[in-house]
Amino acid sequence: MLRCFVLVGVVTAGGAMIGLFTRHTFSVAFWPANALLVGIMLRMPGLYRPSGWAGALLGFVVGDMLFGSSLGRSAFFATANGAGALTATMALRRLDPADLRLERTHSVLRILAGLIPGCIVAALVGAVLVVVEFNGSVAQTMQTWPASELVNYLVVLPVLLTLRQPDAQPPRLAKQPLWPALTLLLSCFAAVQFDGPGSIMFPMPALLLCALTYSVATTAVLTMLLGTGCLVAIGLELVEIGQDMAIPRLVLSVRIAVAFLVLVPLTISSAMTVQDALLRQLRDAADHDGLTGLLNRRAFEQRLQERLTQPLPSGGGLALLWLDLDHFKAINDRHGHPAGDAVLRAVADTLRSACDADNLCGRLGGEEFAMLLSAPDRATAHRAAERLRSAIVAQRIDWHGTMIYATASIGACHLTRLPADAAPLLRRLDEAMYRAKRSGRNRIEWLDTPEAARAA
Repeated sequence: MLRCFVLVGVVTAGGAMIGLFTRHTFSVAFWPANALLVGIMLRMPGLYRPSGWAGALLGFVVGDMLFGSSLGRSAFFATANGAGALTATMALRRLDPADLRLERTHSVLRILAGLIPGCIVAALVGAVLVVVEFNGSVAQTMQTWPASELVNYLVVLPVLLTLRQPDAQPPRLAKQPLWPALTLLLSCFAAVQFDGPGSIMFPMPALLLCALTYSVATTAVLTMLLGTGCLVAIGLELVEIGQDMAIPRLVLSVRIAVAFLVLVPLTISSAMTVQDALLRQLRDAADHDGLTGLLNRRAFEQRLQERLTQPLPSGGGLALLWLDLDHFKAINDRHGHPAGDAVLRAVADTLRSACDADNLCGRLGGEEFAMLLSAPDRATAHRAAERLRSAIVAQRIDWHGTMIYATASIGACHLTRLPADAAPLLRRLDEAMYRAKRSGRNRIEWLDTPEAARAA
């Protein structure tokens, strides 16, 4: 509880001090504290407890008092920010985890819908403070405060939600090109040079290009940098946009512009993530056998050909095995096709257990399988093939109380030189496999390495 209290308090106080340090006109301040609070509550559910929220309130108070605010005013601001962040967190915790990672088509809109109640609650509590402490207008507060809350959430929160764990899957593009980001940088430079009311939207085309090119996590970082730069530059009057920031409706206009500047690219990038996931699923379905999950014939032969075009490591070699289960038709006839499917899945599991990241295994069709193994020498290849044959023999499939076993005839070769075309070699392996069947089954028929090389 103490660690939770301290951690949340430090994060909240740090976010509050960043916002107060960059503040010039309060109505256009960059305020990341609430987004940081909601982000850590969602990413670290163990912090979502009373001690965590108590630490958040203390962090708000400490950050505010360090910049000269009174205790009473700091406590009031802390109440408004804490109430808004709690409401937003409660709403977002109801979303699907995939939505929080921006991995669904409407994820950004769902997150937006969850943030709006928190923004309104913070504004309602803040309106009381504005009236009591500053003799301000409730109507003006309800215009500017929710918009300020929302744009700061949209700028900061997506980065926290899409931040990947170290062992997570790589982003959409492992090697992401730099030129879309450079285009974004040039458009930001143009916005500063040709400032004015429309300059805020200058980077939008480049942002859309980045959303179509980069992962959602990278897009979130870029939108955060751009959104933060807009809010700080306008707040500190580093960029002249030609509007009087003392007029609430103009402040509201600027905030909405910045909100859309980050909202649209995030929505597009989220949709692209969904599309990429669907394409991966389709590609996986097209490349893998539906029954066993191994590579199908087309994918196996394609990847085999690609592997054969790569040079072998010094002193290395490959073992290529062509397998066919013995008397498989008898298994189907005696026990039924579902039992035969169970045998095929069991054999596939055996092959898969023998495969590592550098090997290939596939189901070529029916009861025929293939494997490509790394084997530095012929003796190693022989041992690997024999282990596989023995593992298949040792399998026992319990089919409704009846034990079914299978054996395999294998055609094999060890390659120290890679053929330019795999087709002739595969034909000779198929012939070797049938020789193994004619010679008694449950055995391995080896091609001599010179013969395998001449076959190509």
